[in-house]
Amino acid sequence: MRKGLSSISIVVFPAPGDEVRLAERIRRAVERAGLKAFPRAEGYAFMPSEAVGALGLPHLRLAMMGDRIVMWVRDPFRLGEACRGAGLSPEELYEGITRAARAAASEVMAYCSEKNAGAMIQVP
Repeated sequence: MRKGLSSISIVVFPAPGDEVRLAERIRRAVERAGLKAFPRAEGYAFMPSEAVGALGLPHLRLAMMGDRIVMWVRDPFRLGEACRGAGLSPEELYEGITRAARAAASEVMAYCSEKNAGAMIQVP
């Protein structure tokens, strides 16, 4: 499961001026998939609860970096029994993150189809 989390990577190159709108589309898709969005300076952290972040457990991150939007899993190799401190099993956290990453990837693919934009997507 840790290797699967570490493989998650989405990089999209939105049309100029679309960065914030696309980030919001991705945020809504991830929230519909079950994770909560917590604003960060560069974008968002997505996790089931703040406890996941406080415990340093794996969670999705989204960052707007110049001409691209990037999504990855922070701390994928910390998936383990510490998840129980957040009220989750490692399997539940893994499934939640991968489900949300797939939702984000689907939203990115839809955007790319609409706008003829480029993206690199790797989701298990």
